[in-house]
Amino acid sequence: MRVITVANRKGGTAKTTTVVNLAFGFAQHGNRVLVLDLDNQGHVMQGLSALGTESQSSITTMPLKGFFTSIVKCCDRVYATNVDTTRASTNEDIALDAIRNWCDSDELVNQFDLVIIDTPPTLSPQLMAALSAATDIIIPATPMPLASDGVQKLLNACRNAMAERKFRATSLTILPVMVEQSLKLHRQELSNWFGRYGRKKVLSPIHKNIKLAEAFAENKPILAYAPNSRGARDYTELCKQLIGNNQEVMQ
Repeated sequence: MRVITVANRKGGTAKTTTVVNLAFGFAQHGNRVLVLDLDNQGHVMQGLSALGTESQSSITTMPLKGFFTSIVKCCDRVYATNVDTTRASTNEDIALDAIRNWCDSDELVNQFDLVIIDTPPTLSPQLMAALSAATDIIIPATPMPLASDGVQKLLNACRNAMAERKFRATSLTILPVMVEQSLKLHRQELSNWFGRYGRKKVLSPIHKNIKLAEAFAENKPILAYAPNSRGARDYTELCKQLIGNNQEVMQ
């Protein structure tokens, strides 16, 4: 099972926006997607609920007791966990391999092609389990010097865990978000990322676009809200890139 974990220990880095739009984008390419929301704010459903909230009962096991109320069908090929925001705790104990084993279970493999995980912006057992489960780790960040420091620390931690085989990821990339090409500082920091990590490690950027915020306010992915917007084009390009990267790994 391919598992994409979107993670950054800093809040406000477009993790949930990216998860919602990747899920819908991958579904548009024919993938059956399950979104696992491990942030106790439960914002994933806010970005998908306008598409539908039909409860389903085909998945009977969950990796965290009391964290979720249900799994719902949002639209054709997109399902998501509904977080119990009154009870969910990001400090709840969970084994490092619990989410990995759940994602690889026959119950999920028979029903889905892909799991996308949204994570809390804290160093928690859930974050570590989500990173351990990932085949692909994506770190979204705005190209600014302070953000780069946090990215470097998370990259180092993930690389060490991958070397020790605690994490199974074969892809570890940075996603530039809220990019403004008119800002010299953004251009400089992107250039620094390309030089430090290589262009293959830096994904196609998501530019700052008010339509992305409007779409979330309307509880819709950008491709359903404003399919001709810059935000929609950016996430479409990102999906194509991730699908292409996976095909290269499979060959």
